[in-house]
Amino acid sequence: MKKVISLFITVLILVAVHMSFACSGKLIHLGATSAVEERLLAEMAALMITERTGSTVKIDIYRESKDLYKAAGKGNIDLFFENTVHAAEVVGKTKDSTYEQIKNEFKARFNLTCLQPIGGTSRYAPILTAETQTIYPSMIKLMNKLTNSLSDGTFTVLLTSVEHGETTKKVAKEFLKGKRLI
Repeated sequence: MKKVISLFITVLILVAVHMSFACSGKLIHLGATSAVEERLLAEMAALMITERTGSTVKIDIYRESKDLYKAAGKGNIDLFFENTVHAAEVVGKTKDSTYEQIKNEFKARFNLTCLQPIGGTSRYAPILTAETQTIYPSMIKLMNKLTNSLSDGTFTVLLTSVEHGETTKKVAKEFLKGKRLI
């Protein structure tokens, strides 16, 4: 019985160590358009990924969201944030479509995974490529921590700070530290 318990504990420790290094030391490309919302979310995600995994994150800015999709299709970015209303349009759904319908269509058409969106009227969701999920299995959990910490009111306050002259990086860092996410 002691051997079984020892073996079980050893396996748990190995799994935990493997998960903690799942993203460690890699270069992750995060795509965003020049929209304030996307730049702020990208900064938050970049800081969280860097602080929690040790990986380097490069934020690649694109002119339009269609360029993000092209980059994701070519494997040039690992993740990006998308407005859920725009996401519905991209896959030919109405803005009244459920998030689950949009999510399923993204997977079927683009092999992209839409994660849990942040709250609010202008909802954004992190979107991962299939390759990213395979290479960085802990990314889903990490991005869900971020989206769970943002409510509509909080995100609006953060955006207002950026619109009044604060940098997206400073606003993101202060928020993440305040929530003890970094």
